[in-house]
Amino acid sequence: MIQFKMNVSARSALTEIIETAYRNIPSDLMPVFFMNEVIGHVSPQIFSALQQFLEKDDQDLQLIHCTNQKIIITQAPPYQLSIELRIIAEYLRDIQIIKGWRGEEFSFIDEHQLERFRVERVFFRTLGFHSRAVHVNGYQSKGKLWIARRSHTKQIDPNLLDNMTAGGVSANETLFNCVMRELEEEAGISADQALQINPISSVTIRRGIQDGSLHHETLYTYDLEMSEKIQPLNQDNEVSEFYLIDFEEALHFVLTEQFTIDAGVVTADFLLRHC
Repeated sequence: MIQFKMNVSARSALTEIIETAYRNIPSDLMPVFFMNEVIGHVSPQIFSALQQFLEKDDQDLQLIHCTNQKIIITQAPPYQLSIELRIIAEYLRDIQIIKGWRGEEFSFIDEHQLERFRVERVFFRTLGFHSRAVHVNGYQSKGKLWIARRSHTKQIDPNLLDNMTAGGVSANETLFNCVMRELEEEAGISADQALQINPISSVTIRRGIQDGSLHHETLYTYDLEMSEKIQPLNQDNEVSEFYLIDFEEALHFVLTEQFTIDAGVVTADFLLRHC
């Protein structure tokens, strides 16, 4: 079998996809500060709702303030900060500004790899906090790549193509534990098979979302070479179908934007390394 080789223009297009995945912050968003550091951004609608809530006489939040078109989160023990952020998140859910509540928390990890707080995962996009996710490229040595089609019931990017396995890193999870969990839940890959996974690198993406929120996330990428005897089988109803495609078809899907933006970036990186 002749291995697929990309031409120069295709490689340039994939490189541009990766390089432009980290975009400028939309100009209408307002900053969220933790001490003197900007850690998030919110839409004017969210800012107004939070300002009205924090100014109510019957609430006694002490660590979060709105002032001068910005939100300030005061340094405090993570447990205390998490309580106040949960109160705000639940308020925004109750007034139906936050939708797609997951009942799962993410941890905010600072530049020193310290957890500063944890809160409902959908709230991370609402305030533009940085989150973490894992993406696994399942492939065969004969130039084949396993990809998934997201379920039509997914809250984000339904029906679009995705990597074989992808998912957010929950609070209390290590990257490795998240990879193992997602491989089992999304693809039915056993622990013994998953131990062959190869950590590759990471890419940080940032972009504004149509609803006015900000998606800011580091994608940790992994490759898993799979034998022809292994076929992914979804266990959690988040994948409608898996496809085994050749690298050239994967390139076509990336360039025609049939993947989610995140999966498109990860697949672009995979193809640049393997073709």
